[in-house]
Amino acid sequence: MFVQCGGDGIVIGENPYRTAFFEAFPNKPSCFLRGEGATIEEAEQACWEKYQKVLTCDHEMERRNRTGGYGYCKHCSYSSIVFEPLTKCCKCGVPTAHSTDKDGKSYCKKHARFIPLIKRRGFLFSGNDEGKGKPRRPRKIKKRLKNAAIVVFGRQNIFGKIAFSVSVIDTVKMNCNGYQMSLMFRKQERKLLGGKL
Repeated sequence: MFVQCGGDGIVIGENPYRTAFFEAFPNKPSCFLRGEGATIEEAEQACWEKYQKVLTCDHEMERRNRTGGYGYCKHCSYSSIVFEPLTKCCKCGVPTAHSTDKDGKSYCKKHARFIPLIKRRGFLFSGNDEGKGKPRRPRKIKKRLKNAAIVVFGRQNIFGKIAFSVSVIDTVKMNCNGYQMSLMFRKQERKLLGGKL
């Protein structure tokens, strides 16, 4: 199980706020849990209570407009891939949630290598013509994220230069005077940018 916590995290949204947090990524069941509180201990306790509820719940899963097989429990915070994907590979017709191109066409793992470079989502590629190489964020997206972070940090009276980094698992981290904002999911990036990515 991987855990991380902090005594002063920033939660982005319409009304951003600072809080202590405790996040856990248990293996059984595989899910993400987050607790918040006035102290790290309170946040850990809130996270533990969520974990206990996940363990004892008779999960009743629903899709919530997701087509890739991901489901959410109606009664607790558990979510995972539990359904067969509704999308099918445009090459072979197998249900898949492996890859999609910019036009919304789905590709299974076997056929993902046939996505034209010009239609790949999310990254620009350096390297050879086959698209192999280290992925990176487009500069204009990076600049927009940094500008949005300046506004969020400013609302918390935190001013200074923004240090931007992307981890191996594609988590965006922006640091300003010792405070850190982490964006683990594209959904968080879209929310920070006002729904436009």
